Amino acid sequence: MEGVRGGVGVEVFLFYYDEVKLHPPNQKSFWLGGIGVREELVLDLEEQIGVLADDVFKSRKLERGTEFHGKEIFFGKGAFKGRKFEDRLLILERLLGICAAPGLVRFFIRINPENYVVRQETESVAFMMLVEQIDEFLKKQGSLGMIFGDFDDPAIGPSVAALSAYRKDGTQWRNGRKIGNIIDTVHFAKSHHSRLIQLADVFLYAKQFYSYYDENTWRQRFNEVIAASGVLKCTFAKNWPSSKSWQRGT
Repeated sequence: MEGVRGGVGVEVFLFYYDEVKLHPPNQKSFWLGGIGVREELVLDLEEQIGVLADDVFKSRKLERGTEFHGKEIFFGKGAFKGRKFEDRLLILERLLGICAAPGLVRFFIRINPENYVVRQETESVAFMMLVEQIDEFLKKQGSLGMIFGDFDDPAIGPSVAALSAYRKDGTQWRNGRKIGNIIDTVHFAKSHHSRLIQLADVFLYAKQFYSYYDENTWRQRFNEVIAASGVLKCTFAKNWPSSKSWQRGT
């Protein structure tokens, strides 16, 4: 797939994102983030994850029982219930190795409501910032992009409507940005139907997991794998508000 702008072919990136929901006091931030990939690399990524699925589940079939889900890998739930801790560490290591591949874009938005001075619609702000950051990256690359998210009923309608509004009128900050390099709409699929949404989920869960210090030995073992993988270095990111401020946006 190659985009066309002004009669000239341009590169197309596909961005896959997921979320980690706000759940104070244990989870004080709301996260959106994931991976971006040039469309010609998608088949190779799917093959790499498919090989791992064969090893782990003895099947490449896309269904709930063969899903790589970050929280379930870390806590031994769902498809990873009953698996040994060391096995789950190795699975995470292999998945993050795929996430760390050269040419793969890694990104996140972290919203910290405890630093609000004026109340914000957290999920809406996060999605708007995500769109801004992706579009800015694409402009620098001279590329076009499409966005794919995990199917979450309450978020689908607002996200589709918001992106169409941003493409038409720009984002809603005081210094709103015109969105011109993201094409079409936001596409959604259930995570167990998309290996790349699963990869986005694992990356984002690992990123937020690492951000919270804990002396528990099992957490430190996971953190060692995360740090060694190289995925903590992101292509673009935003952590907002980083402190209490009256500033509404940039």
